[in-house]
Amino acid sequence: MTDTTHGTQRTAPAASGNDYVLEIDDLHTHFFTNEGVVKAVDGVSMKLQRGKTLAVVGESGCGKSITARSILQIVDKPGRIVSGSIKLHRSGREGRSAGTIDLAALDPKSKVLRDVRGKDISMIFQEPMTSLSPVHRIGNQIREAVLTHFDVSKEEAHERAVESLRLVGIPRPDRQVDRYPFQLSGGMRQRAMIAMALVGRPDILIADEPTTALDVTTQAQILDLIRELQSELGMSLIMITHDLGVVAEMADDVAVMYLGTVAEEGTVDQIFHEPRHPYTRALLRSVPRVGEHERSKRLYTIAGSVPNPYSRPTGCPYSTRCDFYMDGLCNKVVPPPIAFDETHKARCLLYTNAGVQYMERERQEKGVTA
Repeated sequence: MTDTTHGTQRTAPAASGNDYVLEIDDLHTHFFTNEGVVKAVDGVSMKLQRGKTLAVVGESGCGKSITARSILQIVDKPGRIVSGSIKLHRSGREGRSAGTIDLAALDPKSKVLRDVRGKDISMIFQEPMTSLSPVHRIGNQIREAVLTHFDVSKEEAHERAVESLRLVGIPRPDRQVDRYPFQLSGGMRQRAMIAMALVGRPDILIADEPTTALDVTTQAQILDLIRELQSELGMSLIMITHDLGVVAEMADDVAVMYLGTVAEEGTVDQIFHEPRHPYTRALLRSVPRVGEHERSKRLYTIAGSVPNPYSRPTGCPYSTRCDFYMDGLCNKVVPPPIAFDETHKARCLLYTNAGVQYMERERQEKGVTA
C-alpha cells in the first residue's frame, strides 16, 4: 500500500492464517472513582498474529494505553479488569513454558504473570524519562530485568545488558551502560528503553507511542530500529500511535479505537483504502496531504470532542460527532460488529437493516422535498 504521509510504497506481508499469539475478547477495564465509574476499556476484542504488527490508533483518551496496560495487568488503581479474557499462546522457545494462559484471570501479583512481564511480553512506555529510574544507572536497570527472568550470574547479566545496548545501536555500550538516564539524549534514552524491553527476547513487544517527544529524524531512526529488531528476533508487535503515517509504514493489521471500544478493525490496506466506520474516514480525512489543499482552505477537523468519560453517550459512542448520525437509532442502539469479510469489521449501524432503511427514507424525503 502507499504511505500517503511519506510517499513511500509498502506491501504488507501475507497473513499467516489463524496463528495468533495473543487474543483479547470482550475486555472491560474500569476505574472506580469518587465521581463515578470510568469505562476506559469497554468491550475491546482484537487479535495479534504471530510475527506481525497490529497498530492501535485513535485520539487521546480512547483507551489505547489502558488496553496495553491491561494485557500486562499494570493498570494503576483504582482501575482494574472487570471482565473479558486475554489469551496468550506461549511459544515455549528459549526455556519458556508452552501452552495458553488467560492473563486477565491471573492475580496481578502472581508468579506466572511476573514471569510473563518482560519475558513473554515487554512494553516500551511513552516517555522514557519518567519510565526509567533517574537514580539508577542504565545498566543496573537492564541487569535487573535479566536477573529477574533468567538464572545467570551478575557478570553474565552485565554482558547481556551491554549486548542489548549494542543491539539497539547505542555507541560504545560498554561505557554507556554505566550512565544515568539524565546523561543521555532523548533518542538514546528511548533506545535504552528498547534495550531493556528486548533483553529478554520477548514474543510480543508493546510499543506505546515510542516516538513521542522526539524530533523527526530520531523518530525515523527509532521506527527503523524497531522494524529491524522485529524481523531479527521474530517478535509480534503492538504499535500504539495516533500517527497514521506510522501506521501505513509499520502495520499489517489495524484496530481503530474510540471511547474504549474498537470502532473498526482490518488489514492496513482495508483501513486505508476501504474504511467503513465514519470515525475511521474522519481520521483519514484529517491527515494533511501535500498538494491537495489550497492555502486558503482549512484542514478537515472532526467536529466536537471526545465525550466526558463520566457521561458517555447512549447508543453508539461516536453518535455525538458523526456526520451520518441517524436520530432515534444511533442515540439508542449500541452497534454490533458487522463483518465485511474474515479480517474486516466495523461497529456501525449504517450497515444494519435498520440503518439501510433509515438512510433510504432520508433519500426519499429529500427527493420529495426537492
